[in-house]
Amino acid sequence: MKYDVVGIGYPLLDKVVEVNEDFILKNGLMMSNMNLINTEQSKKILSMLDNSLVKDSAGGSVSNALASVCSLGGKSLFIGMIGNDINAITYKKLVQEVGIIPGFKSCNEIQGICVVMVTPDTERTMATCLGAGMNLTKSDINLEDISNSKILHIEAYQLDGQKQAEAVFYAMKHAKKNNILISIDLADPALIERHKEKVNNIINDYADIIFVNEDEAEKLTGKKPIEAVEEIKKFCKIAIVKIGEHGSLIMDNDGLHKINGFKVDAINTTGAGDAYAGGFLYGISHGLNVKTSGKIASYVAAQVVASHDSMIKRNLQEEIKNIIKE
Repeated sequence: MKYDVVGIGYPLLDKVVEVNEDFILKNGLMMSNMNLINTEQSKKILSMLDNSLVKDSAGGSVSNALASVCSLGGKSLFIGMIGNDINAITYKKLVQEVGIIPGFKSCNEIQGICVVMVTPDTERTMATCLGAGMNLTKSDINLEDISNSKILHIEAYQLDGQKQAEAVFYAMKHAKKNNILISIDLADPALIERHKEKVNNIINDYADIIFVNEDEAEKLTGKKPIEAVEEIKKFCKIAIVKIGEHGSLIMDNDGLHKINGFKVDAINTTGAGDAYAGGFLYGISHGLNVKTSGKIASYVAAQVVASHDSMIKRNLQEEIKNIIKE
């Protein structure tokens, strides 16, 4: 196989900047939340930051997950739609720097951007303009890339657009037909509520590996983590409920596995769940068992929590050798 994991998601250029609370309120944004904004709002906010120190990084759920795969020595490809501007060029360069192979198409739209505003209390408020990312269609999916992968990983945010949803189902149908594992991160409780029918369709007919956190698990099943993971397992090969600093619950055909979290000084939780998914998928794609894959996932997630970045940018191969030996 050419790739361990191929992911489909939004390529979002993160622009991280320190601001005061007034800046956020002046722009009509909800503090400490992810705010979806349009192109004009995005341009306005960026123009107000012209004289600020802004740090660019490759954002988006799938890029965070695939960066973990690469940091562990795996090979990953990212399918998505980027724009036609300088920010799109920057984004492509940044994903390549962490080892992700860009399988991007581009269109005549601005690059998707997430302005991450950090206030003095270290809280993060995000203003996200999906931009070009909303233009992905099934004709942009290279089925050969999926055929050449061990796992197809989907971020559920793709269900928010009709064209992207069609592209995702097109890719999953091909993966299913060719016995390629399909994993999905359900991403957000509100999304599960918005797209009940599509989510149920994916769970019932496609997904082999399902990632949820506690809130998503409850929204999906109406149950708390242990009962929820048992319920979700009825529909897939591997069910995973992430429970923050307490680790995760994983259920496969061998039963329930409780994976402890790694203790670190928490700096930032953004991207930790994505990093966990990437670590787990690396393990599974390399023939490791569920328990070992879960330990690797927990370790990788902890490295994100202990850093200021939302993705892993260093090689972790040596660091996980002892975990694999256990």
